[in-house]
Amino acid sequence: MSCGGFTIEAWLKGMVDYDLPDATLKSILFNNRVEEGTRVADVPEKQRDLCLADLLMWLASSSSATSGEYVSDGGWQHQKSNKNVVDRAGLRARAEQLYRKWNSPKVSEISAGKMVFKDLY
Repeated sequence: MSCGGFTIEAWLKGMVDYDLPDATLKSILFNNRVEEGTRVADVPEKQRDLCLADLLMWLASSSSATSGEYVSDGGWQHQKSNKNVVDRAGLRARAEQLYRKWNSPKVSEISAGKMVFKDLY
């Protein structure tokens, strides 16, 4: 199967039905030592899974809704719909499965459905 130019960023975006900020994707890739623009086929399964788990945890802890957007230009119109994150427990559970699969220390950070945030400095 050929993945051509299908990047890890495109794969992560395709795994969730939610608009993701570029900074979020860049941070997740950086934290998992994956270079931006890498073909998804060239990223080891472990790193793909851990990036996805981090993304699921980000979604589970993000704001509950995004606002819609309406754009109009010379008769052309486009509207993005509002999105709600509703199954936070399901997102956390799936992330926990992926962390456990790879014996990630991040699994211990998920307690009682919450992620523990640590200071960077």
